[in-house]
Amino acid sequence: MVLSLDVMETGEKKALENPGGTKLMVDLGGAKSGLPFIAFLDKNGKKIADSNVLPGNSNIGYPAAPAEIAAFGKLLAQAAPRMSAAERATITGYLAQHAPK
Repeated sequence: MVLSLDVMETGEKKALENPGGTKLMVDLGGAKSGLPFIAFLDKNGKKIADSNVLPGNSNIGYPAAPAEIAAFGKLLAQAAPRMSAAERATITGYLAQHAPK
């Protein structure tokens, strides 16, 4: 299941935030991560991994640079061990092909 939360909105969009979303992001380790922040949870809600995997515990954000895409592939391998290497390659290949130029 994928769950998206709106957090860190400003101005007129502040009302779009999910109540408790910012606290959940902080609780999952995303207090200083920026957006998007991704956390993978097990079926009991325990964090398996998050997107703070770049040097200095930095957030991948939207993986567009080659190093970010590679880190995201490793993150998928850690967080979704039943995902095949071919499936991960499909995702990382898509990201590489559609990365902003």
